[in-house]
Formats: sequence, structure tokens, C-alpha cells
Amino acid sequence: MGCSSPGDKEEKSAVSAELSNRMSSRRWNRTSTKVTHRLFFGAVILIGAGCLAGYCSLRLSLPPEQGTYGLTELASGVVVEFDSQGIPSISAKSREDAFYALGFVTARDRLFQLDLLRRQMAGRLAEVMGEDLVESDHRHRVMGFEHVAEAIVKRLPEDQLRVLEAYAAGINQGMASMPVVPFEFLLLGYRPSAWRPEDSLLVVLAMEEDLGWTGEAERMATVMEAALPKAVNAFFSPAVDRYTNQLLSGKASRTRLPPIPKEDLSALLRNAGEHYAGLATDGPAPKGSNGWVVGPSKTWDGRAILANDMHLSLRVPNIWYRVQIRYEDVQLTGLGLPGIPLVVVGSNGKVAWGFTNIEGDFVDLVELELDPDDPGRYRTPQGFARFGERIETVPVRDGTERTFKVLETIWGPALPEPLLGKRVAVHWTALDPEATDLHLLNLDAVEDVAAAQAVFNRGGGPPLNAMAADSRGNIGWTYTGKIPRRFGFDGSVTRSWADGSRGWKGYIPPEELPRSVNPSAGFIVNANQRMLNDDYPYVIGHDFDHGHRAHRIAEKLSMANNLDERDMLTLQLDTRVEFYRFYQRLALSLPPGDAREAGERWRESLERWDGSAEKGSVGFALLVEFRRLLLDEVISPYLTRCRSLDPGFRLQRATIDEPLQQLLEAKLPELLPHKERYPDWDAFLRDLLIRSERNISAKYGGESAESLTWGAVNRVSIAHPFSSALPLLGTFLDMPPVPVSGCRECVRVYSPGYGASERMVVAPGHELNGLFHMPGGQSGHPLSAHYDDQHSAWVEGTPTPFLVDDLVHRLYLVPVED
Repeated sequence: MGCSSPGDKEEKSAVSAELSNRMSSRRWNRTSTKVTHRLFFGAVILIGAGCLAGYCSLRLSLPPEQGTYGLTELASGVVVEFDSQGIPSISAKSREDAFYALGFVTARDRLFQLDLLRRQMAGRLAEVMGEDLVESDHRHRVMGFEHVAEAIVKRLPEDQLRVLEAYAAGINQGMASMPVVPFEFLLLGYRPSAWRPEDSLLVVLAMEEDLGWTGEAERMATVMEAALPKAVNAFFSPAVDRYTNQLLSGKASRTRLPPIPKEDLSALLRNAGEHYAGLATDGPAPKGSNGWVVGPSKTWDGRAILANDMHLSLRVPNIWYRVQIRYEDVQLTGLGLPGIPLVVVGSNGKVAWGFTNIEGDFVDLVELELDPDDPGRYRTPQGFARFGERIETVPVRDGTERTFKVLETIWGPALPEPLLGKRVAVHWTALDPEATDLHLLNLDAVEDVAAAQAVFNRGGGPPLNAMAADSRGNIGWTYTGKIPRRFGFDGSVTRSWADGSRGWKGYIPPEELPRSVNPSAGFIVNANQRMLNDDYPYVIGHDFDHGHRAHRIAEKLSMANNLDERDMLTLQLDTRVEFYRFYQRLALSLPPGDAREAGERWRESLERWDGSAEKGSVGFALLVEFRRLLLDEVISPYLTRCRSLDPGFRLQRATIDEPLQQLLEAKLPELLPHKERYPDWDAFLRDLLIRSERNISAKYGGESAESLTWGAVNRVSIAHPFSSALPLLGTFLDMPPVPVSGCRECVRVYSPGYGASERMVVAPGHELNGLFHMPGGQSGHPLSAHYDDQHSAWVEGTPTPFLVDDLVHRLYLVPVED
């Protein structure tokens, strides 16, 4: 045995400690790794369990399409059969039971949509969706739609009220039948409250708001009147466009455009400055539609045929709900609007009907004259009156509240935003309880066009163009809804009503509303253009849509004979767009540039354009961008005074191309934009074309104008309400972004997020030959086979039947004691 020194012992001790530490570290690492692995696999299991639980909840919220339900408040048994697309066919003994069943199945397919619609109009979205919706809630609370709905219900005739109550009871029974509420409610963490008859009226008012709010147009016109010389204002506000003028045979007011007010425009241009971008734009797409009826002289077998495609904001699920209903001697086939007990458009076997938006004026902003000694009072024809007050509280999802005061006047609520520094009140048909009802329910029993027009003319709700065809071969057009009779002014701009010389004298009586029956042309067309010339004594509107779509439809129908339903669908899908030929000719008329730069590539692109907006069309995207820049660079400089009076000013007028084209044809040197940069109009326009090409190339991945197809620009954009807040869900909830044909000015209207919410073609009595399209599907449930099963036919334009097809499932609804 050897001896060891103290130093050796210390060294051995250090080595031993190091080995011990290493062994301990290895044991810890092994233990830590095991824990990490266990935690990881535990997390995976928990996530998987969560996903499985979520999937199971989703599956449980899918409504069954067969079985028997015992339901209270049902008078007699109802059979509901579903076809292969999930479209219900309801057979009942009474109207009330039929619409009870409609409420039941609609709730099972579209409950979240129903709840959002009523919440939006009542100003209760922020309560479940958060701070971003407070502004929307504020606006709807100012309008007081919930109070209006309550007042409407109290005024309804007994027969309408019974249907409304039955429908509400059906929705509530549909909710009660769900073992799990739809996933949207689970994600937001709330359960929907019971449906009330008032909620259905809120949905009607939602459509009135969507189609009929023209307050911003009146604000724009009022600012223009104050900011611009009279001649300039008239120049930028033509009553009709050239297409509508042709349709009216030149008999509408101001069909001849006023001359260019050179001196006034030149003065405005000198003072325009450089900051005027975006003052003249296309603006939001108009809420319009196409509709036409053709009589026996135009069809192959002497039938009358109706075609209707309604253009609205596109969403998931689609706004319409397909249905077939039988009761007593009635058989209705068509489209319902979730939340309303009504077949909005469709056929009863003897008469088919459809609607388009009038684009009329049913809103007035009333300038308020405040008492200089007491701002709590305003002047009325009876003297000064004190504002009424209403306190509104908007709950927010984070637990906070927003409380504000609404001032009421004899004409309507005062808006919080001033107009030209003055307070204004809103007078609007949608805020008048007398102007909304469910009288259109009576279309179920009409037997000819004359009877349908009588119902249309007495109906309340959104003012619309109403078209009808009957099984006897008659066709007709008229208005439905309440249209104001103004006195002392035309309603185009804001005025004071304080001295009693201006206002409304109720509504145009039903017997005085215009109508057309069996015209000699053999057809009637409305695509939101002006329908009346100066012979009609009442003002309907001021800013109708331009007549290009209607002109194209009328042109095709006037040349056609032996038409059938497929011909009507083909016309609904028409993408010829002569509207843009002016801009193509303008561009191609320019002399070649001095330098051989990229700026001449646009010429080849425009020469290749085939005059259509098909998804394979080349050159059209360049023309659309060229026109956009022309509006901005040629029209906007004249509007800077408008911006100085109202920072939010935008000129959005359907007839704006008339003055634009007049300026471009004249090419007056004194009106050349940016004189300091360009020697003449040709140089200016050539530069705009170069910029247009660069813009679209940069926006669409560097693709050049001569190879960029319209389909690369015009893609389906139809989103679920959750997509913006939860983008990952959009992959599963939104319709796929595929190329689609059509444009804003085409008969086949489409721009991202806006287009034909349905296409319907039907000859009453021959519904079996009818055709139908709608985007998405019948169900709002993403796991349902019917979530998107109608979508591809809508995108591709493939004919599909109007009637429900083979019935594959059956529900029995039987009455039980409460």
C-alpha cells in the first residue's frame, strides 16, 4: 500500500466530486428528458382530446334530417322532406303551421346567421364580438331600429301577426331541439336568446337599411352644392347616362348633357393643389340586381318567363334560404330570407315574381335650426320645440359599457355628425312603423299579374322594382314599398323643414304607383336604371344606376325569339362590357410614344381585349385600372373645395362617366391636369396607361399586362364572419378563392365580395324546367354536406334545377301538449 499526500487526497476528492456531479447531471438529464417527453405527449394527448371534443361538439350540432319531433304550439302535423342538397319541402295544413316548420328548419341550419342579423340591427354586436363593433352598434342605436320593430309589431294585421308568432315559435323549438349550439356560439361563449316576432321585423329593417340608406349620397350632394359653382355641380350630376337615355327614348329630364363649364373648371383646377387623391371613385358596389320578364311572343312555346338575379354583398352562409312550401291549395317554391316568414322571390305555380333595387331616394336629412338662446330646442312649423332624449347603453364583450344620449325630433333622430357645421335629423321610411309590414305574404294566392301588382303596391318594406309573370302569359312591372310624396323640394340635398314649406305628405297612393303590363316589345327589363320619364309627377330618386346592364339585356332580348329557360340563364351569365370600349378606343387612339420604353406594352394588351370580362380575357384588368386613374386624376382636382368643407367627402355617382368622357373627348388645353408635367393630353394619358400597367403588375405578382388574365384579378371572395378575426379558420369556413367571370358593369355582376346572391329563371306552371344558382349551400354548418354543395354550379354557371330534386330524408313534426 502506498502513502498519499494531502494534495493527492484533495485531487482525488475533486475528481470524485466531478464524477459525482456528472453522474448526477446525467441522471437529471435523463429524468428531465423523461419529464419533457411525458409533458410533450401529455400535451399532444390534451390537444388531441380537445380537438376530438371540439369535433364531437361540431358533429352533435349538425341537425339530423330525419326523425320525429314532438313540438308545442303546432296545430297539426307537418312533414318536412329534404332533397339531396338539404333543401326542405314542407307540407302542412295551414299557413301558420307551414311557417312554424320553416322557422324550425331555418334555425337548425342558420341559427348564428339569424342571431347576427337581429343583433346588428338592435345594436348588440359588441356585446358578443367586442370593441370593434361599438361604432356599428352606436349607429343602429341612434336610428332606434329596435324601437321601430316593436312599434311595427303592434300595428300588424292579425293574419300577419299569427304567421310571425308561429315562425318565432318554430325558431325557438328549433333551438330547443339542438343538443349543442353551433360552433360560433361555442367560440364566442354565449347562448342565443329566444326569438321574438320583433326580431323578424329587425331582419326586414336590415334589408331596408342595406338597400335604401341614401343619407351619404345626400350629404355628398349637399357638400357639392355648397362648394362648387352651379354649372360645375350640374355638369358632374347628370340625371341619366347615355344607355338609360336610349332605353327611355330620350324622354327623361336633362337627357342632353350640359356644355363643359370651361371657365369655372379652369379656376377650380388652378386652385386644386396636389392633395386630391381619391375624391372621385367608383365607391362601394351598388346594391342592385337584374330582373326581366319575357312574354309569349318571345318564347318558344308561348310561355311567360321571369329571370331574376339579386346582387348583394356575398357572405357565408349565403343570405338566402331555399324552400318549398305546401298548405291548403298553395304551393310556393323559392327563396326565404332567414328571420322572415316569407318566400321573398319565387313562384306559386300561377305567378312568378322577383325584385330589383330601385336605387331611389327614401331618406332625407333635415337641417335643424337651433334656438340661439337655448340649444336644447329646435324650430318646427309650430314654433320651437325641445329635443326628446333617449339614453342608450351598449355593452361590450370586455365587460365595459358605452352610454350615450340620442336626441329625438318630430322628423326623426338627430345624427351625431354635423353636416356643413349644422345638426341634421333623419327622416326615413325605414324609421316609420307605418311603412313596414308583411303584406307580401299574400302573393301566395295570387293567380295573375294584375293580382300580384295589387299586392306589390300595398306592401310595406324595402321599396323595390317588382316584376311578375303568370301562367296565362302576362308580364308586368311596378313598384312595391312606401315611396314618399315630397312637397317644396326634391330631396336631393339637405334643407330645413322648419317653416313648413318642405316635407312629406305621406306616401304615393297604391293606385298612383307606376306599372307596365304586356308592352309591345314583349319584354320588360330593370337592372336598377331609371324607369320613368318626366311624365310621372313624383320624384323617385336622383342617382339611379347607369343603364349599361339594362341596355345590354334589352338589346339581346329585342333580337331574340324562341327563348327558353336556358337562354335566360345564358343571358344572366353574359360578360360583354361595351361600357369599357370608350376607354379602349381612347387609349389606342394615342400616337406612339417618343421612346421605346416599357410604356408601349399596354398597346398590345388593349388590342388583344375581346370586349368581355371572361376569366380568360386579357387586357381588361388594364382598362379597369386605367379608368380608375382617370377618375382620380381628371375629376378629383375639381372637388378639393368639397374636401375642405367635409374631410370625408367622396364623389360616388353612377353617371360620373358621362362628364368624364365629355372631358376626355374635348381635351381642352386649359383643363389638362398637371400642366407643369405634360405638354398635352396625349402625353398625360400615355403616362396614365404606363402607371396603370405598373400598378397591376406590382399588385399581381409582377405579371405583365399583356399576359394578365381577368381571372387572376377577379377571384371569388366570400368569407365567413369569423375569417377576419380568426384567419386560420378562414381556410375551412370561406369559399375557395377561384377565378370567376363577370364585372361590376356586366350583366354577370361580380367584384370581390359582391355579386349575384342567387340566379333564378322560372316560368309559372312550368317550374320543373326552372333553373337556379346560389353561392355556398343551404347549411351554415361547416361539417354539413350542404355547406358548399351549390357553390361550384354558381361559379361555373352550370344549370341546376329550380325545384327541389329527389327527396331523400324526412322529418315528422307532430303537435304535443306544452
